[in-house]
Amino acid sequence: MALGAPVHGASATPADDLRTALTDYLATSSADYTVSLHELGDDGIDVGIDEHGRIEPASVIKLFYAWSALRRVDMGSLRLSQAMPNGLTWDRCLTLMITISDNSCSADIRQALGNRKLNKLFASSGYPDTYVRLTGAGAYNGKRTSAADTTLLLTRLEEGTLLSPASTTYFHKLLKGQVWRTRINLGVPAGVHVENKGGELVVSSGETQSDAAIVRGPESTYVLTVYGRNDATKADITAISRIVYEHLQGQPVTTPATFSTYQYTAVGSVPVRAKPGGRILYRIPSGTLVKAYYSERNWVSVKQLNKRHGWVKFQHLRLRDQFRWQ
Repeated sequence: MALGAPVHGASATPADDLRTALTDYLATSSADYTVSLHELGDDGIDVGIDEHGRIEPASVIKLFYAWSALRRVDMGSLRLSQAMPNGLTWDRCLTLMITISDNSCSADIRQALGNRKLNKLFASSGYPDTYVRLTGAGAYNGKRTSAADTTLLLTRLEEGTLLSPASTTYFHKLLKGQVWRTRINLGVPAGVHVENKGGELVVSSGETQSDAAIVRGPESTYVLTVYGRNDATKADITAISRIVYEHLQGQPVTTPATFSTYQYTAVGSVPVRAKPGGRILYRIPSGTLVKAYYSERNWVSVKQLNKRHGWVKFQHLRLRDQFRWQ
């Protein structure tokens, strides 16, 4: 990956210094990464490393699907309470797609919005690197975006120019409930507010790792997107996040954020089933810690400590307090 020549010396700007720190780190990794940083504010800096490279974004593409759906809500052509063909409301499917990264709801939402319509919307809205890949017959064949496009989307969300005030608040609420926090989140100090959407996928060239986040530090707020391929790692993205945070905030990360692998507690006496809608294996007592793995629409694959895996309905889970951003 072409990283660009590091800049050294008295003429280097803060952006140059940060780019040098990032390229020096990335030179030690065997994987490839694209990075896009935008610091909000009049004096904010921007750093891009191959940021317009079109890449497999894994689940981070769901940010664009959520925006597209909420745009229709703002236009009055869609209601969050409206039922989808899968029987769930748009509200429930959007919540599942963002908070627990449900792939089935993501596909349902994308299909309902229309692949070709999405591509036209992305191109006309200033996201030239973002599109749904289609076969010659028009069938879904993957997706692409860039770090620059993703950072622009989240920047517009944070600045309040992406959607109506109501839909902006709703989108932030979804991101605040997102439970996969093992990349950018771990590169900042405990207690620093991070709204992110990550993803991972195994492709022919190896593991991909992705994360995009709004980080609200004590000295500055910024949007950071990192896409990795060729056996990328979560640890690399965490290291990139830490470099960016320490540079922009002017302080070291002495106590990094940590999050339990048990993201939820049970609400009520919850039946755990062998498969979605299947026979009951056991019941989880109310208030018990629950580890979620993935979901299939309204059913979540979970595990209670010292119990076997099973399936529960999403509405029987409550996000733990340590995962709640104020």
